[in-house]
Amino acid sequence: MRHLVMMFAIAAGAAGCTPTVHETLALSCSDYIGKPISTRIAVLGPPRNVYRIDPMQVGYVFESRETTFIGGEPYYTVNYLVGADKHRTPIRPVTTTCTGVVFVTRAPSNATPISQRIIVDVIPR
Repeated sequence: MRHLVMMFAIAAGAAGCTPTVHETLALSCSDYIGKPISTRIAVLGPPRNVYRIDPMQVGYVFESRETTFIGGEPYYTVNYLVGADKHRTPIRPVTTTCTGVVFVTRAPSNATPISQRIIVDVIPR
């Protein structure tokens, strides 16, 4: 019995002292392929540079960093001496960095509306 209580005390003490390590996640800029460039312009603002790659494609260069916060979901722990405790997961930032990439869109002419220019490729610079 004494051995069981000692093991429980060590396990409870060790569980309370371990830090929770969360790495910041980074989304790939290639997740935007298939979406119109107008959504990127609405979120990131005007591009730093726009140039024609070939007669059918236009490149847009943005420098941006987007951060969203995830976490905060509740979870419960049970202490049989006191009862159940409600906790929340840590809130951590998720950063999307699209610095110095070229979003390539298909635009056969300069008269093609921006809302119809779909991202077909993302090229790192």
